[in-house]
Amino acid sequence: MSSEEQTPGPAATAEPAMAKRSAEHLEEKPAAPVETVTEPTPTAASTSGQPVAKKIRTDPRDGEAAIKTAGFLVLSTPRIDPSTVANDDNAEAARHEGDDRDRGKKRDRGQNKARKFHFAKESVKLCNSFVLLPRESLFASAACEFAGGTSARWNNAADKRGKGRGKGKGGNRGQEQEAPEKVEEQKEEAGGEKKEGETEAPPVRQLCAYTHVLRDYLKSKKEDIDGVCPVWEKRGWCASGWRCRWLKSHSKEEDGELMLVIDEERRKAYEASMAEQMKQKIANSKVIKGANDDRPQDWEKEVPVGGFDDPYGECINNVPMSVKITLRKNQFPLPKSKIYNAFIDAQKKERGPDGDILEDRASYVEEPVRAEEKRKLYIGRETPLLAPLTTTGNMPFRRLCSSLGAALTYSEMAMTLPLLQGHKPEWALLKAHSSELPHFGAQICGTRPDTVIRATEALCTLFPSASSPRHGLSLVDLNCGCPIDLVYKQGGGSALLDSQGKLLRMLSGMNYVSGETPITVKVRMGCKDGHPTAQKLVHKLYDKGCVQAITLHGRSRQQRYTRSADWTYIAETAALIKSLKETSDAAADTAAEKEAREKLPVYLVGNGDCYSHIDYYNGIEQSGVDSVMIARGALIKPWIFEEIAAGQYLDKSATERLAYVGDFARYGLEYWGADELGVATTRRFLLEYLGFSCRYVPLGILERLPPKIQDRPPLWKGRSELETLMGSGDYRDWIKITEMFLGKAPEDFYFTPKHKSNAYESIEAEG
Repeated sequence: MSSEEQTPGPAATAEPAMAKRSAEHLEEKPAAPVETVTEPTPTAASTSGQPVAKKIRTDPRDGEAAIKTAGFLVLSTPRIDPSTVANDDNAEAARHEGDDRDRGKKRDRGQNKARKFHFAKESVKLCNSFVLLPRESLFASAACEFAGGTSARWNNAADKRGKGRGKGKGGNRGQEQEAPEKVEEQKEEAGGEKKEGETEAPPVRQLCAYTHVLRDYLKSKKEDIDGVCPVWEKRGWCASGWRCRWLKSHSKEEDGELMLVIDEERRKAYEASMAEQMKQKIANSKVIKGANDDRPQDWEKEVPVGGFDDPYGECINNVPMSVKITLRKNQFPLPKSKIYNAFIDAQKKERGPDGDILEDRASYVEEPVRAEEKRKLYIGRETPLLAPLTTTGNMPFRRLCSSLGAALTYSEMAMTLPLLQGHKPEWALLKAHSSELPHFGAQICGTRPDTVIRATEALCTLFPSASSPRHGLSLVDLNCGCPIDLVYKQGGGSALLDSQGKLLRMLSGMNYVSGETPITVKVRMGCKDGHPTAQKLVHKLYDKGCVQAITLHGRSRQQRYTRSADWTYIAETAALIKSLKETSDAAADTAAEKEAREKLPVYLVGNGDCYSHIDYYNGIEQSGVDSVMIARGALIKPWIFEEIAAGQYLDKSATERLAYVGDFARYGLEYWGADELGVATTRRFLLEYLGFSCRYVPLGILERLPPKIQDRPPLWKGRSELETLMGSGDYRDWIKITEMFLGKAPEDFYFTPKHKSNAYESIEAEG
């Protein structure tokens, strides 16, 4: 490879490696039929109308996705080095991973410090109070909610900022004090010289740093993106207003006055359609709702529908800043956590090596009263689950998967300590779209029982129901499988598998404080290869009765994502739960076992390497799990949920797959905004998604089925130029795809791929 190829230029000049023409010239060709030899699996489900697993003759070769040589295999190009393929650790908790290569440098530690992203900035910014004003003439009379106050108030704030805090160390962050001559000018404007005997009125100081003049803003604004605003085209209006990068498509000028255009008919039709879809989804849901499902919460009044934080009224779990400040000051009422943490502290018994309490009658402390009755979860073969995925499992992606058939979605993993500290980015992970209700769960991770229990009570107090108009929480899931070093070394994630006594205290406390909200847990086989501990833990969890579902990932922490998942171990665990249930049912026949009769069912969900409906139904029918959680398979092909519902392969054309990319882009613009910053943020997360979706190999060019998620193909070309482009592992082609929906990338745009799914391992992605 030449030096020119190793140092790519800006996005405006970079030539994609596998694309020579723009998207409008890329044509589809008819797909070749997929030939498979299938036999139905002889199970009871085959006569019940349910899709059944199928046996397919496969090639014994593993690790390589065989491509049909005739017409699709690129023979003149060397095969991609397997060492440069995707690092799938990035699909789970990689947001919390640091850069191990620079362990000694503090600035290089933390979240994504080794990566670079483009942050868009506007030279002149329009005040939020004026963004949605419909006419230019209203700017002169409109009031700015951020302006006002007095210089005395400002000076007091400046004094507080200056005490013991200097610039560059967190104090006075970019806020410079006003020059004395400017203050004198304000005094003169406020009333001239002070007269004898008069009390001097404090001068008024404008606190708003943004412009209130529309023409000034539009002069400095970047040139609009060609085409129609995707949000306006779908909804009939755009919440980004004057800031929208497609402003020309929904604005006009009449008699010298600028005004925004709103299509009221389209707007009402879209809102009615969304309301009807939501009504049907809740009606068809098998989740048993609690008595307080529709009760509004006090904090919801601070986040009005149509406000700046929720312009479309579809963002749920959007907690206001006042609640986060109350949590930060430790003033949020958590009475149940106080009781249970006191119970834990009162246990003065000697603990065993694994944290289990040893029998000591003299120091026995009675456990608090039993937790109130929970909502009953339902997990079955018709409810495939989308795994919690950091970075890539954002709201637009979850919304896409939910529209394609994902029965239950999870938030990105949130750490409990930042939640209790009111950390705004951590609380943002718990936001969801209304279309995810009533099947949206929050996944949390912590290192200490007290913080995990308190965070659980805070979540269940703020979001007590599964399908309220402004909030929704179907369950709270505890992550005990995260393999990332930064989490593991602090005692969280998969480290809890070696501290099962501590883990049981966490889950029991979560169950006690969560009200009606069910508790679930996600685990791995164990920490070390060859030493699985999950079955011992499952036995304890079943006896304890503190969780309604257990998700088992068929890998150890040491294994990470290397080698295939061990579904044999998952099947053995499913058999164990079945045996425990039979024993419990037998005991429930006696009057003395009232507690056994009241115990809720415990579902087992398998996780690992699910990449087709064949994998899904084999997991249910051969391994005996209740359902399967899908992670990387959904990232590579989100229509896997449609395959599961149909019970057959769906060889999506490049045009159909591109439409999913367009849906993701629109969902991102609705969530992050269609302004300069929102477009840049959407582009960044769309590139993260394309970094996985490019690994999809069309079924029509594969020699054998079913495809395996661990297999890596040689270089191939598709049945059309668009298909070849979408299968490219070159980040520059990903940028080209984003430009089809988000306009040309800026000259200074750069993006560092999270994983090296292309052959250019040493290249830093700057497009």
